[in-house]
Amino acid sequence: MYFQQIDVTGCRIVGAITKELGHSGPKHHGLILGKSLINGQVYIAELMEHGYQVSTYKNFFNRYVNNGNIVVRPNDGQFESLQVAKRAMSELKLNANNQYDLIANNCECFVNRAVYDKSVSSQVVNAVQGVLILAGIGYVLNDAK
Repeated sequence: MYFQQIDVTGCRIVGAITKELGHSGPKHHGLILGKSLINGQVYIAELMEHGYQVSTYKNFFNRYVNNGNIVVRPNDGQFESLQVAKRAMSELKLNANNQYDLIANNCECFVNRAVYDKSVSSQVVNAVQGVLILAGIGYVLNDAK
């Protein structure tokens, strides 16, 4: 697939997974690759539970629009936007059979590898911190009895 660079190539696209929590809850991250030279549609690289995929913006929009706004965040990493898109496509091609892992290899990890060269998910980090804080509070309250 051949893509034309557009002003949002290399940008992160984020959709809320649940309507009830919107962007305060879990989110799905993808990376905008560019506009297809064949059909003129904008394409997005994603890592889903069933593996890596390339989908259209329209498909992404239809999956997440009912849960809140679709957010496009500019590339703020160390790589140029076109290079970020190429990094995502390279990972997609090289690791097509890699398994999705909610903790260690999720959609946010995939986008962060392309943008920052770091495989980390702030959603996972924040969830773990929240659990540790609640466990600490429970321990202190229980110990105070």
